[in-house]
Amino acid sequence: MNKEKYRILYVDDEVDNLIIFKAAFRRYYEVFTATSAKEGMEILKNNEIHILITDQRMPETTGVEFLESIITDYPEIIRMILTGFSDVEAIIQAINKGRVYQYITKPWDVDELKITIDNAIESFRLKSENKQLIKDLKEANQRLEEYAMDLEKKVEERTAEVVRQKEIIEKKNEDITASINYAKNIQDAILPEEKRIAQAFSQSFILFKPRDIVSGDFYWFQEKTTPEGEEKIIITAVDCTGHGVPGAFMSLIANEILNEIVNEKNIVEAGKILSELHKGVRKALKQDLSDNRDGMDMSLCVIDKANKTIDFAGAKNSLIYIQNNELVTLKGDKFPIGGLQHEKERIFTNKTISYAHAPIYCYIFSDGYQDQFGGENSQKFHRQNLKNLLFQYHTLSMDEQKKILEETLNKWRKIGTPQEEQQVDDILIIGFALS
Repeated sequence: MNKEKYRILYVDDEVDNLIIFKAAFRRYYEVFTATSAKEGMEILKNNEIHILITDQRMPETTGVEFLESIITDYPEIIRMILTGFSDVEAIIQAINKGRVYQYITKPWDVDELKITIDNAIESFRLKSENKQLIKDLKEANQRLEEYAMDLEKKVEERTAEVVRQKEIIEKKNEDITASINYAKNIQDAILPEEKRIAQAFSQSFILFKPRDIVSGDFYWFQEKTTPEGEEKIIITAVDCTGHGVPGAFMSLIANEILNEIVNEKNIVEAGKILSELHKGVRKALKQDLSDNRDGMDMSLCVIDKANKTIDFAGAKNSLIYIQNNELVTLKGDKFPIGGLQHEKERIFTNKTISYAHAPIYCYIFSDGYQDQFGGENSQKFHRQNLKNLLFQYHTLSMDEQKKILEETLNKWRKIGTPQEEQQVDDILIIGFALS
């Protein structure tokens, strides 16, 4: 889709509406129109459609019924309702049955509708790219396994050819490293740009230090306008099972499921997001049918700037915040995302804090920093020392705080000395300020 226009199908039984819509948007998109669901279905069969917009009340088939009927055959299409009726039941049906991206009421404004369509196209593009990234990582992982199996076989069969075997090993190591570096490019591509996060907060920082080339830690960020018009900022720090390639593969699975939960299902409650992610991970890894116990620990915040509130939910991990010169730890629930489930349904607790009357400094993180060995006695840094460090310097700018955290970590590990400690785990700390 580099130079081609994105293709939009608009279905409405009123011909005048189709003419006005096509005249307004044909400069920007390739617009198809249909006066009925039946005619729209024929267009879908013969054209690759990216955005489908339909009227709700039509003589033979309602818009929701039409959207519901195409979900199985055309799951990738972004679906929207454009209608002159806005009753609550119709909206609920559109979301639950038609799985619509947006419910828009008539009369519509050209500029506002174009922004909505452009946002839908961006969602379509990101979803397509993420699917390709997951496919590429699976292929890279398969190549790694093939290289490893091939290497083991050659070592066993050609022990006498020491010199030649050495050359083979070196070449294979180069290939494996190249594959892992390629996997890193894939993982980097799914991480949100730091400048997007910086624009959402008055101040913020991300301290991200993978132990290996690729990481089992990752962060996810989304600015979301709900169908009800509420603007939310969602940010999470995630620690997947393991590190390196296995952890990175888990991070891609979680990233894809989070996109589906928030952007397609329109779920923005912190605890509900974690509950849905738990279900998604267990389903993706078939954990109800296998011994797979992989999963993740995480902290997730949903910020409502209009009401100046933060909703928090955690899977084993916590939120630390400082307000009115007091440090508070909000603990997450004691179970992870994914893995064994003994309870009938895993429900994560939603906790709300306000920053309406005082600025707040928030920190979410994995356990890599606090578990890092170092110091005089080669011991863990520990969470209490991390809390003390955050509290001591929380009034400084977020950039200065990040610098102090990095310098403290390097000194703790004795970087550059003969006693230097190796990094034991992926490290992720996210800090942001709100006022």
